[in-house]
Amino acid sequence: MAHLYCTLLVIGGYLLGSASSAILITRLWTGKDIRALGNRNAGGADVARSVGLAPAAIVVFFDISKGALPIMIAHLLGLTEACGIGGAVAAVLGHSYPLYFRFRGGQGLTVSLGALLALTPFETLLILPVLGMLYLVITGSAVVSAATALLLLVGLNLWRGYPLIIVLSPLIFLGTMGLCIIPRAFSDWRERANKRSVVAQWLSPKMQRLEKPGIAVITDSVASLPAEWSTREGIHIIPMTLILPDGVYRDGVEVEPRQYYQRLREEHFLPKTSAPSPGEFLSIYQQLAQTHRIGIVITPPKELTRTWESAYLATQMDSNPLQVEVVDSRTAGPAQGFIAVAAARAASSGADMTAVLESIRMTQKDVGFVGVLDTVKYLVEGGRGAELHQWLDSALRVYPILYIHEGRINLVGAARTKSKAVERMLHWLKGKLPAESLSLAIVHTDAFQEAEDLKEKLMSHFRPDEHFVAELTPVIGAHAGPGLVGVAWWIHPPPMQQEENLKP
Repeated sequence: MAHLYCTLLVIGGYLLGSASSAILITRLWTGKDIRALGNRNAGGADVARSVGLAPAAIVVFFDISKGALPIMIAHLLGLTEACGIGGAVAAVLGHSYPLYFRFRGGQGLTVSLGALLALTPFETLLILPVLGMLYLVITGSAVVSAATALLLLVGLNLWRGYPLIIVLSPLIFLGTMGLCIIPRAFSDWRERANKRSVVAQWLSPKMQRLEKPGIAVITDSVASLPAEWSTREGIHIIPMTLILPDGVYRDGVEVEPRQYYQRLREEHFLPKTSAPSPGEFLSIYQQLAQTHRIGIVITPPKELTRTWESAYLATQMDSNPLQVEVVDSRTAGPAQGFIAVAAARAASSGADMTAVLESIRMTQKDVGFVGVLDTVKYLVEGGRGAELHQWLDSALRVYPILYIHEGRINLVGAARTKSKAVERMLHWLKGKLPAESLSLAIVHTDAFQEAEDLKEKLMSHFRPDEHFVAELTPVIGAHAGPGLVGVAWWIHPPPMQQEENLKP
């Protein structure tokens, strides 16, 4: 009977560990996936950085409980310490490779600490300050901090005269975490050209952050990247200008999207937009020159805005201290944002400017942006959809499906109802994109519920590595109008091709 209970405890430990509190709490708190925020690790530390301290405290409590419960249940049932440790190890494995979340979870440190607190509470509490000092102050590395603190705990347990299985329990959990982390570390090693940066990221990320970055990636607010993405990837955003009847505003900085779209619906005015001036670009070049050697600016298509021209004119000014390359993305919206993300990730991997530019060139082939408009009024009157003019005066309500490609807005199709237009767009996407190895952005202009419904339909077919739902910048809304729903994508190249692209 004891063997049966022990087997059930191990199975139950894995199922319990698979209930990722970081993913669940973050979704409840923000509606987002923690694996697409911060360092994309489903753990308490990333929740604290990306969501807040209160949700992080809840996550830490539940993760500690996941590790402690198998040990406590084994004690209550009179099972051996080995059986309890086996259940806790299964909980760590479930936390790192959760059954309910496509086997993408956290690193398992907090769950392991929960188990050790249940086994040797006094000794584990003694090593927690050491763990905290190493992780929070000195290295920033969970790997180095956990290895040092748990090895110290082995010595404490031995000195306190515990049985061998308890003395070695920190090593058992350290080995389990290592087995969970090694595949991710190996994947990073294969995919990045700069192997030194991979080692630094895993062993001493704080020291890595002190190094002066070589290449700064700059884009404008049309990219519509969520703030956490641009912050995480180190992308510098320069705002476009929105000209309204009551004044001039910086896009994404001085305009609240909900109020803006409500005004568009109620007041029926036609907003105007303007690219950042050369002086604004020069100002950011001068700021970045203090910390970077090179800047790469990624802009919307030249046909749609004068942003490229402004960015280029700033590079020619005598007071520009930064070496800058300006790149026309040939797309817009989050597809432009994905190109900036690809460039930033290439730069952070240690690639030189030639390799980063090659990464941009390759990514341009693999991104796109398609959407269904609620009205063609703003696009036509803004001079960016002349071929749609026939529908503006038509008595028939038509919902066009538009695709930005090679700097032009192309008509993919149209429908008499919006729901049919969205279904046609989904059918078009299913025929164009792979089911996995891609990033998706589900976007809207004051149509949050429609975007959420679209996300559910997309997730039933696609399995993206990362995705987000975002409201498009008000500058895009000035031309698309309220009610747009759309999708931007980035098809990821195979890892070997990525590494080849990043070679200096």
